[in-house]
Amino acid sequence: MHARRVVDVVVLIVVLGGAGYFVLTHQGLVLQIARQVEARFLPCRNPITYSLGAIDTRFGISKATLTANLKEAESLWEQSSDKNLFEYKSAGGDVVVNFVYDYRQQASDRMTASGIRIDKSRASFDSLKEQYDSRAARVASAKAALNAAVAAYESRFQTYNAEVAKWNRQGGAPAAEYDRLEAEKAALGEEAQRIKSRESALNADIDMLNAIGTSLNKLIAELNLNVERYNQAGASTGGEFEEGAYVSEAGSQRIDIYEYSNRTELVRVLAHELGHALGLGHVGDAEAIMYKVNQSKKLLLAQDDITELNAVCSTSLF
Repeated sequence: MHARRVVDVVVLIVVLGGAGYFVLTHQGLVLQIARQVEARFLPCRNPITYSLGAIDTRFGISKATLTANLKEAESLWEQSSDKNLFEYKSAGGDVVVNFVYDYRQQASDRMTASGIRIDKSRASFDSLKEQYDSRAARVASAKAALNAAVAAYESRFQTYNAEVAKWNRQGGAPAAEYDRLEAEKAALGEEAQRIKSRESALNADIDMLNAIGTSLNKLIAELNLNVERYNQAGASTGGEFEEGAYVSEAGSQRIDIYEYSNRTELVRVLAHELGHALGLGHVGDAEAIMYKVNQSKKLLLAQDDITELNAVCSTSLF
């Protein structure tokens, strides 16, 4: 019995020593986890710090502007609660806010550049869907015609190569045959350039089709339509459109922003994800900041937002 107790003490010392070494060598990670635990079980007691992280330059927005947008988003929660809920830090914040440029913002930029204006209405969706269907039919037709042209070119090119090889085996072609082959070579080069141009035009059409499909996806989410969605390749899918996301993992928290069309949308999506960082869930009012999609144009909290905030901030295990 006494021997077992000695072994237990040794094991405990080893475990505590290992834990102490981990704390000493990973102080930043331990502090981050401790702050996450505090925010989870003692919400709203201390401000959540946040910093700007990676900003893709294709968004075309400055760090100063984004900082101002974040502080405006922060103020929506703090003015209604009269609490210091968030605090901006130039670096090392609990939550890192990144701007990730992908097919979503690319689609929004392409629609703007094409002069296609969209409002959050069923009429706008129907009009855009009509454009999508028309362009999809044009793309399918152009793709079939291009495939036929490529097949004809490849057959013609193989015939040319076979004739060149035949005359090379015979030591060379007669002058008339040589001139004909040279003319065919030039014609093949011109046809290759035409095919390349057609491919470029088709790819541009496909890119626009994908942009329209992505914009339709956004409208489907905003209007809560019971219709099939479209992925960035233009095919139907069940996926949701996300303008941003809050991600919490052991030792790290981040907000990734993917798409916005204007300043109001950006401030609202930032406020929405900051709400998730506080522990708030989605609410039922479509005008609310914490509604599941960024639908309203108002830069103020709805009663559902305030109710959810009060419920979370009053929660405590102690």
